[in-house]
Amino acid sequence: MKYFLLVLAFSFSFQLSRAQTADLVLYKGNIITLQSNGQREEAVAIKGEQIIATGSNKYISQFITANTKVIDLEGRTVIPGFNDVHQHPYPIYTWDKPYADLRLDTVSSMRSLIELIRRKASITPKGMLIKGIGYNELKLGGQPIRDSLDKATTNHPVLIVHASGHLAAVNSMMLDINNINKDTQDPPGGAFERYKNGIPDGIIKESARKAFKSSNIIETPKPTHAEELEGYRKYFLQMLAGGLTSIGDCGTNPEKLKIYHELAEEKFPFRFNLYIVVDYLDQVISGKIKTEASPYLRVAGIKMFHGNSLSGKTCWLYDPYEMINPNTNQKDYYGIPPARSQESLDSLVLKIHTAGLQIACHSNGDREIDMLISAIEKAQLSFPKKDLRHRIEHCSVTNQSILDKIKKDQIIPVFHSYINELGGQLTVYGSKRLSMMMPTKTALDMQIPFALHSDFPISRYEAMIRLGSAVNRTTNEGNILGPDQRIEVEDAIKASTINAAYTSHEENVKGTIKAGQYADLVILDKDPVKIEKNKIQTIQVLTTIVGGKIAYEKKY
Repeated sequence: MKYFLLVLAFSFSFQLSRAQTADLVLYKGNIITLQSNGQREEAVAIKGEQIIATGSNKYISQFITANTKVIDLEGRTVIPGFNDVHQHPYPIYTWDKPYADLRLDTVSSMRSLIELIRRKASITPKGMLIKGIGYNELKLGGQPIRDSLDKATTNHPVLIVHASGHLAAVNSMMLDINNINKDTQDPPGGAFERYKNGIPDGIIKESARKAFKSSNIIETPKPTHAEELEGYRKYFLQMLAGGLTSIGDCGTNPEKLKIYHELAEEKFPFRFNLYIVVDYLDQVISGKIKTEASPYLRVAGIKMFHGNSLSGKTCWLYDPYEMINPNTNQKDYYGIPPARSQESLDSLVLKIHTAGLQIACHSNGDREIDMLISAIEKAQLSFPKKDLRHRIEHCSVTNQSILDKIKKDQIIPVFHSYINELGGQLTVYGSKRLSMMMPTKTALDMQIPFALHSDFPISRYEAMIRLGSAVNRTTNEGNILGPDQRIEVEDAIKASTINAAYTSHEENVKGTIKAGQYADLVILDKDPVKIEKNKIQTIQVLTTIVGGKIAYEKKY
């Protein structure tokens, strides 16, 4: 009997040893595990798609066999893959394609903008729409009103979208073919900026953009399905190069959902969390659009809007902006009220909540946020549901009362971290509001779980750029906005990894470097904790690993 037990024990030990051999080992490194503050390990062992062990080089060596791929880190740093929980992915095409939007985020003068649109017009059939995204009026030296855009072309309708995504600029032809003139009324939740004589100047705010119908414009050729799919592959390859392994698409529709299913079926090395646009809520509730949760594709929430833009200066506030209203010459501009009333908001939130779906709601201004919190509280009171983890996207202009309610109601704020890029637009909120804008340190001290995001293409997606902005809160002009809300590097990493995983109920499978979690890792050339804080964004992503496989390697 003793001999039998000895053989059984030896057999079990041998099988356990065989089961724990690694497919991939990273060793001789600086592993920031995030299991606890300051914890570092030298090596990590991976089998299949999961981490099986972390520890010293000596300990991890027992997992290495002749079949194990070993990466000598040479002291380099490893962190969990970043999870950008709120983006707006789009297919990438070469700029000369008729269906390709112009990227305007790097355009640094009005003259350059006009020349770029003029070049696009030279290869675009007359009467066909020219679109661009991401212009920044501070870089241009002013808003690109119709007079400026008319210098580029008067033979094509032009529509370019502001960096905030909530404003647009159009030329005279675009206004004319849509019959937008002095007599056109501002719609609820939107506005047409105007010259002093009342004629629209081409700057279109919020819901006013709906006045522009594609049916009035010569139809732009559409990409083939294969071109579109390849365009999305290019997009997510860029994300991998930036240190991302997961994203949340906050604006998915049924057609886009098909693309994601194809990417998942071909085992594209990326993890997708999809939030369906509220317009398709009934299809989700009926089951026509199915909720699902697989390792690479999750559909479990609804994206909705209540409120307007922070950097576009349209979000609704309790106190007026620190700026003169050009229409009244008084400091009496409060932003644009949401189109939806409190009663209508309550009804919509209740419908989503009772369906057991997570809400991810865009809301920036303090007055908008309070309305949303009130609606969530009423829904929870009527139909108590545990752990839905409703989210406020951006959650920018806050105060202590708002944060107290967020904590009590277990709502997750998903904060912007784009001060380095769009901070120059935020001075109109004044120092008092800036001290509680994107209040990461206060939320951290209150033990409110929060995540960070890029909102790309609103701001850059690269992990180290976003990390540096959250830590430094410094504008391009060198101003620190809300210095008391700066957080330490490791806390900022957590906000884009383990906290980000929490927002989608995935904290048990990703976000830290420990046994049992997905092997989604990023190798960096420098340690973000030790480098000078103002140099964090210069750190290079060398390798991105998703599910235990190398998905990106930087070419030397």
